Amino acid sequence: MGNRTPDSFGALLKEFRVRRHLTQQQLADVIGVHRNVIGRWEQGNVLPATKSTVLELIKHLQLDGQEARSLLEASLTGLSPYWLVPFHRNLRFTGREEVLKVLHMHLLPERALALTQSCALYGLGGIGKTQIALEYAYRYALEYTAVFWISAETTESIVASFLSIAEVLHLPERRETNQRQIVSAVRRWLTSHGQWLLIWDNMEELELLERFLPPTRHGCVLITARRQAFGTLAHALELSALEQEEGVLFLLRRTNLLGSCATNEDVCQLAQRLPAEYAAARELVQLMAGLPLALDQAGAYVDESGCSIASYLLQYRCQYHQLLARRGTLTTNHPHSVATTLLLSCQQVEQHNPGALELLRHCAFLFPDTIPEELFVVGAPYLSQEIGSVASDSYRFDQALAALRLFSLIRRHPETQTLSIHRLIQVILLAEMSKQERAEYQRRVISMLYELFPEVEYGSFLWGACERLLPHVLAAVSIAPDDAGRQKVAGILRKAASYLRECARYEQAESLFKRAIGIYEQVAGPEHPELAAAFNGLAHLYYDRAHYRQAESLFRRAIGIYERVSGPEHLDLASPLRGMALLFYRQGKYKHAEELYQRALRIQIAALGPEHQQTAYLLDNMAILYVELGKYEKAEPLLQRALQIWEQALGPEHSQISRPLNNLADLYLEQGRYEKAEPLLQQSLRILELTLGSQHPRIAYAVHNLADIYLEQGRYEKAELFYKRALRLWERAFGDEHPNRAYSLHGLARMHRAKGEYGQAERLYKQAIGLRARHRGLKHYETAKSMYGLAELHVEKGEYMRAERLYIQAVKIFEHSLGLTHPQVVKLRTAYSCLLEKRKRGTNERNLLVRLFYARNRSDGAIRTLTREKPATQILESEALTAFLVACCDLHPQAWARSADLWRTYQQWVQEHQERFPLSRQAFTSYLKAHGCQAARTNSARIWRGIGIIDRRRDMA
Repeated sequence: MGNRTPDSFGALLKEFRVRRHLTQQQLADVIGVHRNVIGRWEQGNVLPATKSTVLELIKHLQLDGQEARSLLEASLTGLSPYWLVPFHRNLRFTGREEVLKVLHMHLLPERALALTQSCALYGLGGIGKTQIALEYAYRYALEYTAVFWISAETTESIVASFLSIAEVLHLPERRETNQRQIVSAVRRWLTSHGQWLLIWDNMEELELLERFLPPTRHGCVLITARRQAFGTLAHALELSALEQEEGVLFLLRRTNLLGSCATNEDVCQLAQRLPAEYAAARELVQLMAGLPLALDQAGAYVDESGCSIASYLLQYRCQYHQLLARRGTLTTNHPHSVATTLLLSCQQVEQHNPGALELLRHCAFLFPDTIPEELFVVGAPYLSQEIGSVASDSYRFDQALAALRLFSLIRRHPETQTLSIHRLIQVILLAEMSKQERAEYQRRVISMLYELFPEVEYGSFLWGACERLLPHVLAAVSIAPDDAGRQKVAGILRKAASYLRECARYEQAESLFKRAIGIYEQVAGPEHPELAAAFNGLAHLYYDRAHYRQAESLFRRAIGIYERVSGPEHLDLASPLRGMALLFYRQGKYKHAEELYQRALRIQIAALGPEHQQTAYLLDNMAILYVELGKYEKAEPLLQRALQIWEQALGPEHSQISRPLNNLADLYLEQGRYEKAEPLLQQSLRILELTLGSQHPRIAYAVHNLADIYLEQGRYEKAELFYKRALRLWERAFGDEHPNRAYSLHGLARMHRAKGEYGQAERLYKQAIGLRARHRGLKHYETAKSMYGLAELHVEKGEYMRAERLYIQAVKIFEHSLGLTHPQVVKLRTAYSCLLEKRKRGTNERNLLVRLFYARNRSDGAIRTLTREKPATQILESEALTAFLVACCDLHPQAWARSADLWRTYQQWVQEHQERFPLSRQAFTSYLKAHGCQAARTNSARIWRGIGIIDRRRDMA
């Protein structure tokens, strides 16, 4: 290639401008630049900074298609005095702006006057190193006196590039037959000149750089390589895959769905116009993990075949290996396909270090990111003998990883002691394995993960290890058939599902539990203890989600298997027994719950001792039951003991410490000891947020209890904030139908009632009652608690009839569930008595009135004997009015009713009950005044104050 481009951008621009009879000033005005900018462009001193500027010039110069293409290509052509770049500029180059800026900062020509500036781009084959170097050369060509491209794979290719450079420089030695003399001449030129840029593309051996570059030089060096170690030779920049948005834009440009100058705004418009193509492009970028070569290869296939991206995606899912192996026919500067490129790297690794490739093959079955190095060190006994020999020696392990890093097949993260591998390397490695090889590697990896993944029983405290291994378990089981290791596949599924349940990732956990159960039933049979463990885990999950019927069935199956296989006192029984006890507790079957807790505790203490962590868990559960039963003197020492066991075993900041802290606070809340409850709840909340994060549903209990305290303290705004936060946490974890939401709904109802916002309070109480009735039952204690709250609201509103019916229901449920002496029962009965007192009659008086009224129709004489102080007619009239008031009215100082409406209601009642002694209008008025009602007048009607009419149809509902 010559040192100048014949049709330079400046010459073409001037020719087109003059043809349009435009001055430099006129052209500058229409595109919005200074006249001097046009002059500098035409003189060839600088090129337009952006493609959009060139497109504006094309528009205003009214160029045809060929002319527009010529001007655009000229704007992309380097204008250095000496130019040797063997590739055209990539018109579809996308993204990488930050990388280009960093390169430019380190390769500034003026800095090179004092010292050679060197940068190296390294990364996996196909990651785009060459394309970035090419874009850099074209973009910043004018800043260098010379730009030379060297193919640096081998000594021969480097020598060939130096010979071409000698031709471009017109060196006298270029005619020499001795190639060494020509190379030396080029080196002398580099020593005597400055501000040049040498691009060493695809360098495999760094010593070649020092061999060919002169020791003294004043230029810039840009290297592309797969290797990751450059020492002091260059400032190294690692290239990662394209980000999602960059990858989509590149693919849409490459398939010609968008033009080469398209922007993200154009992508948004295409997503509206062609949603299926846009969605397919996004998924394809994810499947190929943003590898530019793979996306270019996919784009080439779509371009050549004329198919859609969506069609290519469907084909890729079925024939990914064939497609990754096909490069296409219209490629020049990277002729190898993705599959060939990556396999060549793997073959070179195998020549350097066979153990390294063996390690890489095991990585193909794991999650591509954050692979713990400990998997191979600790898990070596479960892998191949070759891995064992490598992992047992730290030096050999480092050398194996160094061999993989040499070709950027793996990335090592020393700060986290993890590895990462590109997803397409995994795809290629898996595709190259035979069926037998793949089954053997799967068996090894599953076996290793099964042995290393901790058991997550209640009270298990190895969450850190679980979280590190979980993505690799999910990756391994996702590609493993159920017969690859069979029982160990089921075992690792069960372990991972148990951890996911603890993390409140219920849908994922349920799927794994069910898959594990299916394998166990097929492989181990219906009576195997491992199957019982899976039943027990799924039952606990159903309990968490308030699916109590399914939970009870599975708990019973697990208990049955353990009792038949291991005996009635085996330790494995403790977990499902505790689960059944929790279930009975939620159902209000407190006696059964206590019996199961005691049995589980007896088994656990016999097997593990009284100070074991799992024993503490049962103590904590039993204490919650005793708090519910009002046996506070039994609950507190159990909670204190559980707290002491966990603090000694785990330290004061472990997530498990929050349990007894929260439950102790709940006990103190029940006793009204708010000053002791609040600091415990704040400590519990702090620990949970620190250990589980701010969105875990376990946090909701502490948040809700703090809201209760703030409500009691009259801090309504804070109480509302905390109730709503607890509600969001439960809704996010469980959905809108989980009974835990009723805690927050009930609390919010209490808060609105305290503020006098009765409409909102009533609505929330009814929501809580409905939710609890659907899940706990209409006669459950928690349902009755919300009935009790609604009854108190009706009392405050003066709606005594409604309140009385709710009180009667709540009292019956409380007494049945908690017993006559429970503090909550005593409190409720006291409130009910106060209601009756407000209505100026006790229960006995009310019963007497009802008996008297209905007995009158049978024996008038019996009534007349009750009193000699009043005439019989007066007694019967008074009783009749009392019966009417009980049935149809509320007496309350704030109540009122229209006089006509009240009289009409009385007449209807008389007809319905066939009253034998109806009152006259005058007598009716007199008796109302005797009951404390006052006649009044408004602008529109006569009214009675102190009495209201009950809508009996609504009241009955």
